[in-house]
Amino acid sequence: MDLSKYAALFLAESREHLSACNQLLLEWERDPEAAEPVGGLFRSIHTIKGMGATMGYAGVAELAHRLESLLDVLRQVRVVARAETFQLLFRAVDALGRAVEAAAAGKPGEDDPALWAELEAEATVAGTGEWRQPAAPAPLPVTSVESRHGARVRPVQVTLRGDAVMRGARATLVVRRAESLGAVTALKPAPALLDREDFDGRLTFTLATDASNDEVAALIRSAGDVETVRFDEAAPVDADALVRSRQIRVDLRRLDALMNQVGELVVAKNRLAIHAATAGDPVLGELSDRIARLVSQMQAEVIGARMTPVGEVFDRFPRLVRDLARDLGKRIGFDMEGEEIELDRSILDEIGDPLLHLIRNAADHGIESPERRGAAGKPAQGRILLSASRERNSVLLRVSDDGRGIDRVAILARARRDGLADASVESLSDELLLRVLARPGFSTAETVSGVSGRGVGVDVAMTRVRALGGTLEVKSEVGTGTVFAIRVPLTLAIVRALLADAGGERYAVPLAYVAETVEFDPKAVTSVRNREALLVREQVVPIVHLRELVSSRARPLPVRRPTVILEIGDRRTALVVDALLGQQDIVVEPFDAPRGMPPYVGGATILADGAPALILDAAALI
Repeated sequence: MDLSKYAALFLAESREHLSACNQLLLEWERDPEAAEPVGGLFRSIHTIKGMGATMGYAGVAELAHRLESLLDVLRQVRVVARAETFQLLFRAVDALGRAVEAAAAGKPGEDDPALWAELEAEATVAGTGEWRQPAAPAPLPVTSVESRHGARVRPVQVTLRGDAVMRGARATLVVRRAESLGAVTALKPAPALLDREDFDGRLTFTLATDASNDEVAALIRSAGDVETVRFDEAAPVDADALVRSRQIRVDLRRLDALMNQVGELVVAKNRLAIHAATAGDPVLGELSDRIARLVSQMQAEVIGARMTPVGEVFDRFPRLVRDLARDLGKRIGFDMEGEEIELDRSILDEIGDPLLHLIRNAADHGIESPERRGAAGKPAQGRILLSASRERNSVLLRVSDDGRGIDRVAILARARRDGLADASVESLSDELLLRVLARPGFSTAETVSGVSGRGVGVDVAMTRVRALGGTLEVKSEVGTGTVFAIRVPLTLAIVRALLADAGGERYAVPLAYVAETVEFDPKAVTSVRNREALLVREQVVPIVHLRELVSSRARPLPVRRPTVILEIGDRRTALVVDALLGQQDIVVEPFDAPRGMPPYVGGATILADGAPALILDAAALI
């Protein structure tokens, strides 16, 4: 019987069990006398052993067996594990992970007799029951936020008033109010579809909270223009029921192919809508509307199927921080928030590396040694927080620490020395600070360590985030800490965009970064730091003329010019265009930028009439 076709399933399930092993080891290390983590570890390792034996992966099964034997002794004798035991268990789980990857890839695994001997010797010592107390507490503890217990989950159905204006914005506000009470999941329509013109004002989601139905309804109604709020009967969260729910594993390549087909349908739908509008045939117009609704529903379902909680990526970092703390001789607590927030699988797969680099930098450059923290009047244990939250049609990921902060004076001096900043620059704003930190090869470290110091961390994070159509920001205060904020779109494949004209050419601006549109008023133009700016409701916003940016003089300048206010975080820019051409769902096409392509170009798309258009990168314009 050919078992090779089951290798992918073996790998996926083994990875889940190995991730659980790391989480359970961290939990056990924080409380060495706890019994539950030991039992969970034993079951996960036993499962991997069984799967490895079934697949004929002898190396995996043998290592899992020896690890299982040690855990069995610790479970049966009920001794309190030592710090050395935990370190050995972490090493063994890492080795098991490497063996699983090699076996699934069809490569011969490398046995480690020395590790096997250590596991056997530790099991022998533990079996004597001589050490009932740990030799020493874990020297560098790492903590993480636990999930809320006792929350009750209930489906919520919200209907907005028929005369409500800006239904998408109102629906987003409803979701934000609900999120203030607990975890919101299974949102339909998907967040990316709430701003669509055909959104009918009805949305459903699942809310896990301790609040009563009356409290939830009152808070949701406070968002305004809410007609009804309905609930199904509240029931306690049943984790076993969630596991028993009907699910199948689907190869991501199939979802990618399905998304590509939906993208082609969206383009065809847009072309059909234009043809129906010009043909004047009511039957064709009705058919076009029907197809548009069906494609939109299919689009929502496919996007929903690809959405994955960010916790799948977050779960790898508590172990990382624990190991970094030991290597650096620091005490670091690690917390996570918003693990239930969902992202498109394709973005989630790419966001891990930027977060990895930022967390490593926070541990190495941000958090001080216990001695220095004590001298500064801080707790000996530093804190790193990794959080996720939803903002309109994007997700905000933050890596923050309570460390030393970034010394802007020292960074500016080094930047001048390395030729990265002009002598005329007197201080570093947050934006300029990030540009300096993201220069390839630039580092704040005086020496290169095994963790960082080669000047690639922020550079890699910036490059990868920009490739995802996202933005990276930094805020830092000396002595208080540093926050890196990453904003990424919910999905990359299909986005809602505002179409604008400049010099006869059409450009697409993702609606996720459009705050509002206003008429350009020359009388409201002023100047700030030698840069043209527009006064919008008593706020000064820097101006970018799209026609000048793309060096287009193909047509005369129109008398009336609309202005698109772009907003990312607390930064804004007024993008002056020749005309606005409406909104459209666009398919982001694969785009290999040629050499010399301006940084404000974030991709390309095919419009409804079959013509290509460039997608503007809002982050490069602000």
